[in-house]
Amino acid sequence: MQHIYQQGILTGVATFETEVPDWHYWDTNHLPYGRIIAKNNTHFLGWAALSAVSKRKVYAGVAEVSVYVDAQFRGQNVGDFLLKKLIEISEKNNIWTLQSGLMRANTPSLKLHTNNDFRIIGYKEKIGQLNGIWLDNIILERRSHTVGL
Repeated sequence: MQHIYQQGILTGVATFETEVPDWHYWDTNHLPYGRIIAKNNTHFLGWAALSAVSKRKVYAGVAEVSVYVDAQFRGQNVGDFLLKKLIEISEKNNIWTLQSGLMRANTPSLKLHTNNDFRIIGYKEKIGQLNGIWLDNIILERRSHTVGL
């Protein structure tokens, strides 16, 4: 999965990270459920995971989404499969809101999210630098239709 994350880093629009984090760091920063992979007989196609947005109890039902697809399988609905599975898993674990922060230039991911019932709720202007350039994050959320009603 590290090579898929590295591909995302190299796009310059998938993450502010510049290095693939080690397993311990990644593991402690993601929820124990909602860690999924898509694969065919010979390749890992992509992965997705959930992370908590806060340690505060009031936000226990809110998680952030990460979806990464191997470069050779982009545009083949792998991301859609992964995001739909994350939504399903999140609701089974009492998550009522999913969030995502996307770089403005990541139009494929923006389309993926909006096609899966995420709505743009705003943006964070110049929230971080990547290679010395300040970039915005588009903030999206999806409210569950079954949890937290």
